[in-house]
Amino acid sequence: MALSLSARAALGVALVTCFVAREATACLDLGEACADVMTWTTVESMAGSRELPLDAMILLKVSGPSQVPVPLDVMTVEVTLGGMPVAGQLESTGIDGLLGWRPAGPLAADSTYVVAGTIHNVEATPGDPTCGLEFEPFEFEVSTGSGVMPPLVAPEVSSKEAAEVTEVLTLDNLVCCDGAFPAFSGGCGSGGGSVGFAEGECVPLQWTGRLRVDFEGQVPGASDEAASMVSATLVVGGFVVEERFVTSSFDFRSRNTGPFCAQVVLRNLVTGETAPGSELCHGDTLVDQLGAQTLTQDSPALAVCVGAPYVCEIDELGDSWDPDRCTAWPASEDSTGGPDEPTTGGPTTGGPTTGGSTGEPGSGTTAGTSEDGATTNPADGLIVPGCACSGGGAGSGGWLAGLMLVGLRRRRARA
Repeated sequence: MALSLSARAALGVALVTCFVAREATACLDLGEACADVMTWTTVESMAGSRELPLDAMILLKVSGPSQVPVPLDVMTVEVTLGGMPVAGQLESTGIDGLLGWRPAGPLAADSTYVVAGTIHNVEATPGDPTCGLEFEPFEFEVSTGSGVMPPLVAPEVSSKEAAEVTEVLTLDNLVCCDGAFPAFSGGCGSGGGSVGFAEGECVPLQWTGRLRVDFEGQVPGASDEAASMVSATLVVGGFVVEERFVTSSFDFRSRNTGPFCAQVVLRNLVTGETAPGSELCHGDTLVDQLGAQTLTQDSPALAVCVGAPYVCEIDELGDSWDPDRCTAWPASEDSTGGPDEPTTGGPTTGGPTTGGSTGEPGSGTTAGTSEDGATTNPADGLIVPGCACSGGGAGSGGWLAGLMLVGLRRRRARA
């Protein structure tokens, strides 16, 4: 029996509802199961196989599901030498996740100390070790050498600067060329999806230019045999950006929308002594590329284009450019149609291949701005989180939803 129009419409809506619900379930981002639980499960020695100087303290790295630095009052630590307890106390170093056990006197030369204790996880769930035990035990050994810590000396720091574009691509803020027709690929969880294109090039109409500076240097006097007691701090404009425990070398990265000055300061975690490096200033020669930027016909970003640039209207679904409704960019009085390059029909290859949401202008693969943990400024706001879903890319769900609704709305004929 043939279905009425209203019945077909209801069936289509039901099918789409089921499909969307299934996709949402597949892409549901629940986050880390234990991220909000105040528990810690691992205690490690920062010395590793290196020998402690006799005037050092024992550094402990404490980590676990919790993203919050461990408080001192949940830690119990006992240090022994030859089975006998050694006097000392646990203290904070000022670096998240890093504690220091300070002995009451100098350490014994060429000796092995045993460090043992427990973490009292008061928020642990009894009978469920998923987020950690209520009493999490730990034990490790550290060895001493026969020398003392080297004097703290100001570091020699090298730096490299560059102007970069870090813009979230949106359909209404792009100029494209060479057959690029961007589309939105739905994301999941906190990712929010991204805009990509399978061929050609696209650049933002407006963006924010940022100055990126990479710093690196060596810790004077550091050796592979002796354990480090030093931290390095990146200070930008008089404000601490990050402090990090370091061994023989360090590297930092900082970003800003304008020129800035910075320096790296070394600190002895045992004595508190500091040694600041020279202040380095950056960005004066790149100032015209920083801050709010607007694309012009002469912008270097358009050098990647072979054909003339163009803009297109967004289709009625709101998730892609319509190749049939394009105009040359910038608009001229005698422009009557689309771009000089392909003006009708979609890209000749598959769906969008770009998964990132930020990148340099003209990059068809819009690489992300976070590189192997190098972004050290927590305030730069450049890292756009996301997740990869098993549902596929931009074309993995929309085409099926569109097929289900084909009888529900009249589609415009393509030229």
